[in-house]
Amino acid sequence: MSKFIASIDVGTTNIKINLFNATYEVIDTVIAPHLTIYKTDSLFEMDLEEIWGNIRAGLKDLISRNAISNLEIILTTAMHSVQLINQDDTLFGALVTWADTRGAEMIKQLSPEILVEQYYRTGTPNHSMNPYYKLLSIYQKDKRVGSLKDILFHRLTGEWVLDVSNASSSGLLNLTELTWDDRSLSEIGLGINHLPRIEAVDYNRPALPLLFDAEVTVTIGTSDGISSNYVFSDLDELAVLSIGTSHAVRVIHSEAQLNDQYQNFAYNIKENKYLLGLPSNNGADVLSWTNKVFNSSFEELDAIAAKRPHTESIFVPYLNGERAPTWDEAATGNLLALTRTSSRESVLFSVILGMLFNIKHNVSILEELADFNAIGLVGGITKLEAFPQLIADILGYKLYIPLIENAETLGSIAAVKEMELLREYRIVEPQSDKDYDAMFKKYMENVLI
Repeated sequence: MSKFIASIDVGTTNIKINLFNATYEVIDTVIAPHLTIYKTDSLFEMDLEEIWGNIRAGLKDLISRNAISNLEIILTTAMHSVQLINQDDTLFGALVTWADTRGAEMIKQLSPEILVEQYYRTGTPNHSMNPYYKLLSIYQKDKRVGSLKDILFHRLTGEWVLDVSNASSSGLLNLTELTWDDRSLSEIGLGINHLPRIEAVDYNRPALPLLFDAEVTVTIGTSDGISSNYVFSDLDELAVLSIGTSHAVRVIHSEAQLNDQYQNFAYNIKENKYLLGLPSNNGADVLSWTNKVFNSSFEELDAIAAKRPHTESIFVPYLNGERAPTWDEAATGNLLALTRTSSRESVLFSVILGMLFNIKHNVSILEELADFNAIGLVGGITKLEAFPQLIADILGYKLYIPLIENAETLGSIAAVKEMELLREYRIVEPQSDKDYDAMFKKYMENVLI
């Protein structure tokens, strides 16, 4: 193996590059925020040229200051992006992210029967996050269709290739055949030549020689969701809960379990391995909204999570519409059952509980699709002292929290190399004497109206 590995995680807010040595210890890090983001009520676009520039600059910086002569790069990117490409390889327009809601109007025009068939054929939920529906809305004739992953790999190696896991989350892959889906492509007006070649997650090529002052190879890698699960590859029967701006709960399973009522995703990783899960629009962004509206802070919310004041109020946290569990882009938040005895603390705790009950709703659905007996927790929320215990108590599962910073970059290495790297965890056991079942039942009665 190379003496050094640069594991790159490109999300929707920033780029993180962790440099690992031969014993898989982090020895250096580069973080670069995305400064150019185009957002409206329906658009959420990013500048791929800015991303590429920051990645190349970050890698060159790491190579220079660590005197690296031999480096392996492993790429991890967010799922569901779309980038139209001209025939001369120049980019057409900006990079469209999963949060862009164009395509929602196309879903409304299709019959329930067609939607169910599309879902079971591709394993990707019927939602505007799905690139298939975006392309039905925005595709222009004769353009090629790429994504963040394959364009970065092309810039690094000269080969236009996409890993099977990101292809699987595109809504364009036939989940049975693991090839581009003829019917989906036909509906859009695409040919196979308009799309990148599909390869395994461990596909590896030399970097273009003029890019770096070192001998560099590039492994195409996987997606952010899969790398999060492989953080815990040394543990068995575990689901993984990621809480960032949004949240998702996922498990790796031997079969592509699908349920059109739940609209869970099933994305291929490699032979007999699929990522099953449910993604939500609403995670810690609910807490950020709370801080803005109530002039609170994460420190105050953490203190309230520790104190757990009595509340009878119910908060439905669909501030950004919702994917799982309701799949309603028009869904809105609600604060219910306020009385004159409600206090600032009780209302803030209701908001916290609403966010966590939404997560519990998704966890309860995942329980019907796969077996697990503990949950791995990743995301910025793990840095708050009281929240992990409250999460464990409400979900009723033991939590494993990795102690390494940006643990997903280590998960990317484990995913492509099929390694069980021993890790250290903070373990949080459910232990509250407070029973939240009654409150959760009341919450569910308001959600299911």
